[in-house]
Amino acid sequence: MDLIGQWLSYPAPLDRILSIVGIELHWLILQYVLGLPLFIILSLLLYARSKDEKWHEMAKTMAKALGIIFAVGAASGTVSEFGLVLIWPNLLEAAGRYIFFPLYAEIFAFLIEITFIYFLVFGWRKIGVRGKLILVFLALVGAWLSGALIMSVNSYMVAPTGIQASYDPMTGWKYDKGYPKLLLVVPKEIVSVLDVNKLLSLGMEVLGERSEGVAVLLPSKIVSKLASESWSNVRVGDSVLSLVIKEEALGSVKDLLVKDVVDTILVNTVKSVGYTMVTFLSPVYAGSILHALGAAMTVTGFTIVGGYSLLLLRSKSDKRKVYYANGLRLGILLSLIFIAVQGLLFGHILGVEIASYNPEKLAAMEGTSNSIFSFSRSLGIEGIMSFIAYGSFEAKLPDYDSIPRDYCTLAGAPFDCRPPLMIHYLYYVKTGLSILLGLYALISSILIMRGNLSPILLKINVLTPIVAQIISFLGWAVREIGRKPWSIYGIMTVDVAHTANPGDPLSYGLIALILISVALALILAVWKLLYAPSVREV
Repeated sequence: MDLIGQWLSYPAPLDRILSIVGIELHWLILQYVLGLPLFIILSLLLYARSKDEKWHEMAKTMAKALGIIFAVGAASGTVSEFGLVLIWPNLLEAAGRYIFFPLYAEIFAFLIEITFIYFLVFGWRKIGVRGKLILVFLALVGAWLSGALIMSVNSYMVAPTGIQASYDPMTGWKYDKGYPKLLLVVPKEIVSVLDVNKLLSLGMEVLGERSEGVAVLLPSKIVSKLASESWSNVRVGDSVLSLVIKEEALGSVKDLLVKDVVDTILVNTVKSVGYTMVTFLSPVYAGSILHALGAAMTVTGFTIVGGYSLLLLRSKSDKRKVYYANGLRLGILLSLIFIAVQGLLFGHILGVEIASYNPEKLAAMEGTSNSIFSFSRSLGIEGIMSFIAYGSFEAKLPDYDSIPRDYCTLAGAPFDCRPPLMIHYLYYVKTGLSILLGLYALISSILIMRGNLSPILLKINVLTPIVAQIISFLGWAVREIGRKPWSIYGIMTVDVAHTANPGDPLSYGLIALILISVALALILAVWKLLYAPSVREV
């Protein structure tokens, strides 16, 4: 199977590639905005306790880096947001209508970030240690709140609140029963015109009455079809809805837009769950936010390791070498802790959530297809992976080849609905690199704590930030590519989310080049403003 060809066969390949460039660039920067405030707090606490000036200088250097990175991060985030609006307008319309609260509240989180980060940077010389701790703590709150809000929306896209998965680890796929299914709370005035018996025969389950209406589980095939018709301006008389409306009621509603009917149902559903909480109740949210923060801490830690290792290699001053060595020790210890927690705890939590609520994605990640080479099958660890994912050696990993090609649409799909198998290799490369980096961090920390600062060790340390960023990049690739063909799992496919007026390849290439140039300019700016003054020998 042509793995890249399968991924490109989904709609809007150029737009998806451009989105990868923009989002991944923003995440590359954002990790430091999430991670540096915590490292600054730790350095200031060490200074407050020991009164050793080196910790204060270290905190100042990181605060300066935070100011530079945040400025470019804000700009790249703005560019990414405009890109989303232009390329995926229907997705943004749906988000702004039904899951708007985190996007609205993120504005205030951003204001907290920008206010206290720059109070910290520009007021550094005039503020005492306690004042700096307060400012950087508030900056941390703003950054983490911003991340928590955005990750709630992304988590909802991965697994909407109320989603019922299509796989049982003991009995297998449940597509014949209409799964995956989505929770909807249908207003009673709409229920009154529906032929409930026909809907029950199509797989709908009635959960019971609520004050807002009737709670049901509706097969996602029907939901995604209605979403497609909604953004195609189809009227009820020409919609699949006409098949489940009572004959005597059809005449009075056939000229209504499907979008108006769907809008009423979705607004009612969000209201019944709580518009402030609907995204946070996504079943994959806890693991998602923990894993994102863990990635940010890990990448930040290894970047500090790489930076101080490079400074040690270039320094001629014994006094500066002592300072750099202390920074290296702090960085490697924290990196070791963060990568261990990230892999053993946060990664496991997220993996269990994905296994439970994104079984198609898990099947692709584990490569349970006879058409490709499977790492878990070749290593004989399928049983172990089943236990890790489902807590039982008797459980079976979902079989990729048994996923219907059109499982995401009601009347057949113009493309293969199954997640791309290329994420199997992306996932295992990411996992393998993570294990190697973790083992290296353990060995390196032991050597450094024993005073071994050999040039070979330091040169390898310089490469660790690059490896950490690659791992983080691959992690997001698995998450986002693995959700395809969905933009919102069970609700909206990429062809529905996509703009009707896409750009041309030349303009996309130019935009991607500009974004990459921004990243290179940021690296150069950090190098010039942080490294150059540091190497003045004293």
